[in-house]
Amino acid sequence: MDSFDTEILKILQTSSRISTEELGVRVGLSASACQRRIKRLKAEGIVSNEVAILDREKLPGFITVIIDVTLEKGGEKALDKFIAQLNEESRVQQFYYVAGEVDFVVIVVTKSMDDFDNLCRQVLMSNANVKKFSSKVVIKSEKVGMAVPL
Repeated sequence: MDSFDTEILKILQTSSRISTEELGVRVGLSASACQRRIKRLKAEGIVSNEVAILDREKLPGFITVIIDVTLEKGGEKALDKFIAQLNEESRVQQFYYVAGEVDFVVIVVTKSMDDFDNLCRQVLMSNANVKKFSSKVVIKSEKVGMAVPL
């Protein structure tokens, strides 16, 4: 990766729908050079996905909850099983395996508090390896992003 790749990635993180012509003007390359670089960055897995980001505040009823989870026991099999369960759950937006007082920090978006209760029952309470969990309901999101500070 060189400085052109870094600049391309910075721009794509803010808007992946930019034309290669505009991208080329902004980074100082031709449109075809930008297109080749983007193709390579995708092939290398550096650009792993392109998605539409929805504004949850404009969609009625959705709530975001941050959950701290402590497992009863560790070990590779127990961790892999819990990680697989989180990956399968569409309401789980992000999760982090962390060092410290808890084992995982999980960010979920649900349609309602009833939906959140169902998620807790299905994913956390029914899992014998979950020792404890605590939840924080997000009142308002001030900054939400996934950009890597290149």
